[in-house]
Amino acid sequence: MGEFVALIDVIPEDIDLDFEEFVSKLKNVLPEAAVIESYDVQPVAFGLKKARVRVRYPEEWGGTDKLEGLFKQVEGIQGIEGIAFSKA
Repeated sequence: MGEFVALIDVIPEDIDLDFEEFVSKLKNVLPEAAVIESYDVQPVAFGLKKARVRVRYPEEWGGTDKLEGLFKQVEGIQGIEGIAFSKA
């Protein structure tokens, strides 16, 4: 089997946030089979920002549901949205 790559938006609850630390927490909940390759910080509204993470993961996971479930384990997340995924 191959791998998929997904873009997932993760919106924190807090406006004043260290995104390096935030993404590190996201990385810590992923098993060895999945890796955050990169991320961008993007504005949402009223000073709130989100992390758009690019994750490489096993094809057998299918869509982004498993990744979203893993990320939900991190405290302080307001929302998670799978933007896109494709075969790597």
